[in-house]
Amino acid sequence: MISIEIPVVHGKYLNEVFESIRSQTYQDFEVIITSSGGEEISDLIKQYGFKEVKAITRLLNARYLAHLESKGEFSLILDETRTLRRDALSVLSALNHDMVIIGEQEIGNTFWLKLANLDKENILECNSIDTVKGFLIPRFFRREILDKAFNRLKENLKDKFDKVIFREDFLRYYEARKESDDVFLLKDKLIFHYGDATLFQIIKKYHRYGKNTKMLKGTPYHNLVSINRTKRNICLGNKILLYLLYLARGIPFLIGYLLL
Repeated sequence: MISIEIPVVHGKYLNEVFESIRSQTYQDFEVIITSSGGEEISDLIKQYGFKEVKAITRLLNARYLAHLESKGEFSLILDETRTLRRDALSVLSALNHDMVIIGEQEIGNTFWLKLANLDKENILECNSIDTVKGFLIPRFFRREILDKAFNRLKENLKDKFDKVIFREDFLRYYEARKESDDVFLLKDKLIFHYGDATLFQIIKKYHRYGKNTKMLKGTPYHNLVSINRTKRNICLGNKILLYLLYLARGIPFLIGYLLL
C-alpha cells in the first residue's frame, strides 16, 4: 500500500488534488492530511473519505504528523498544490527503490511559470543526484527510510523541528541518504504543480523562506542551506532568463535571511 501524505493550510486546489488521487488507476492507497485549515477543508476531506490530522504547525512537523498516522510500505510526499497524473501510483508501485525522484511540471502558461518549467528541465537533465546541493529531491520513500530520517531531524532540530518550512524536503533527503544510496531518478512527469504565476508571488514566498531559514542557525544543518550550495548547472534554454528567475527568488530570500 502507498500512503499519500499531504499538509494543508489554504486548500485552494484541494478539489483538483483529491480528484487526481481518487481517479488513479492504482487503488491500493491511503491518504492522510495534516490540516491547519477550517471546517470547509475538514468537510472536503471527509467527503473523499481521507484521514485528517488537525494541527496548527509548520511544514516539516505537518509532514511528520501525517507520516505517523500512515501504514503503507511506501510514502508519497505530496502538497495541496500538486496533482497526480492518472497512472502515477501505478508507475510508482511497479518500482522497488528506497527513494524515487519524480519529474514535475508547472500548470499554467505565464512568463514566470515557463521559466519555472525550464528550471525543472535543467535540474532533471543537467544536474546530478547530489545530496548536499539538493536540487533533485525524492517524493517517494520506503517507509522505514523516512521513519529514520524524521527521527534524526527531530533529534537534531529539537524545539525548532515544528518551525521549519523552507528546505524541509532537502533536510529530509539529507538524513534519508544516511540510510540508503538507492535513489532512482524517474524523469516521467507524474506530478503537476500550481506554482507561482506572478513576480509578486515569487517575491512574497522567497522572502518568507529567507526569514524561516534563519532558525537553522545553531543547528547541524546551517551550512547545508547556504546559497553557495545552490548553483545549478544549465544546459537547456536561455541562461539569461533563468538567471532572472534565480534573481527573482534569491534577492527576496537574502533580504528575509539577512535583514527582515
